Amino acid sequence: MFDSISDAISSLGNMFSKFFELKTVENQNRPTTEIIDDKRDLKKALDIAERIINLVQKYKSKMTFSDRLRFAHLSESFFRHN
Repeated sequence: MFDSISDAISSLGNMFSKFFELKTVENQNRPTTEIIDDKRDLKKALDIAERIINLVQKYKSKMTFSDRLRFAHLSESFFRHN
């Protein structure tokens, strides 16, 4: 009977130690996960920006001359750096 109680306590102790090991590894890998998530979010934002630029291209002729020049410069700069 005492063996089963000591085995249960030992198992419980092992469970808690594994849990804390998991949390330690999780904390060590957090920066990598954050970078991957940021990169994924940046890719989504760039895709949306490209769609916005393509949509605005349709209405470029209705813009003022200075707005057309500024739009052309900004869109060219965006595509150069993207």
